[in-house]
Amino acid sequence: MINVIKKYDSEKMLQLVVKIYKAYGFSSADSKKIAHTLIYTDMHGIESHGVQRMTMYDKFIQNGKIKINSTPEIVKETTVSAVIDAHFGIGQLNGIYSMNLAIKKAKEHGVGIVTTKKSSHYGIAGFYANMAAEQGLIGMSSTNSRPGMVPTNSTQPFVGTNPIGFAMPAQPHNFILDFATTTVPQGKIEVYRKLGKDFPEFWVAKDGIDPIYDHTNDQDLDLLRVPKSNVGLTPLGGVSELTGGHKGFGLGIIVEIFTSILSQGDISSEIDGSNPEVGPCQSFIAIDPDIFGNKEAIIARFSDYLQEIRELPAVAGRTIYVHGDKEQLSYLDAKENGINIDDVTISEIKSIATRLGVAFNEYLS
Repeated sequence: MINVIKKYDSEKMLQLVVKIYKAYGFSSADSKKIAHTLIYTDMHGIESHGVQRMTMYDKFIQNGKIKINSTPEIVKETTVSAVIDAHFGIGQLNGIYSMNLAIKKAKEHGVGIVTTKKSSHYGIAGFYANMAAEQGLIGMSSTNSRPGMVPTNSTQPFVGTNPIGFAMPAQPHNFILDFATTTVPQGKIEVYRKLGKDFPEFWVAKDGIDPIYDHTNDQDLDLLRVPKSNVGLTPLGGVSELTGGHKGFGLGIIVEIFTSILSQGDISSEIDGSNPEVGPCQSFIAIDPDIFGNKEAIIARFSDYLQEIRELPAVAGRTIYVHGDKEQLSYLDAKENGINIDDVTISEIKSIATRLGVAFNEYLS
């Protein structure tokens, strides 16, 4: 059966996702926050971490890794920092709470740094970084994860995909950079497998060096995220120091410092998909440009800088984009034409809705 991508009305899909999370037992307000992060992600063209992730969250809710009634708790705090114990609540709510706290500290003291442990998968790092940018601040966020990255010269994964999100106010729209420190995130692999597409070279490696191109090679690909397997995602830059793979590996370690090491939570190698006693750690940083000078002048200067890049001579037939441009184009298209969701993901959402007693036909028309 061919898996087809179709367009769905973003507002209707948002309403359906809200109903599903309310059916799990989340409050109406919290369900809206969770749904907003997922639909925001799909509207910005990042299908790997939008509603495609709902089946994973469903599994985690059912096996107890995500605890519905948990509330984040501040366990250590200064004027500019905090450590949060999230008590294994859903990552989106933990992330929104933690970044709001970092934003509050930045507005009061210029800088806010919050590190959060015992959380769960929180979606895209860029969503939380952009929360700060939407309020005139520089934002950064990152998370560790289950082992996915094969360290340079290793034969098995140990470091997580450990993404970094960065956002800064700019015109005509915010600058947003969001990337895994592996060549691609795990979710991208899942999307390609759903669509029956083969992988570009060196996304996935076996024994640290042998690339896997074929999406149908299930025996190998099913070993992704299996503890101590010989199949993993390559670091950003690939498997060789000659192409800079050691730099992606190093960035993954930096994320580990700001997430699990500073919070004294679980490192990537201690996290798995079933143990409810361990969970990912996250970091949230907000910086007020005013501590360096006139905020408006700084943002205007940065906006001019980005525009100069866009106007550089381009390769024939190509366009120069700065980070956030493509996402903005995707968002505008999604508002007018709907979000892209593949048939397999729609079937997964229907299955969850059916089990929870949520009617879905009117939202998927």
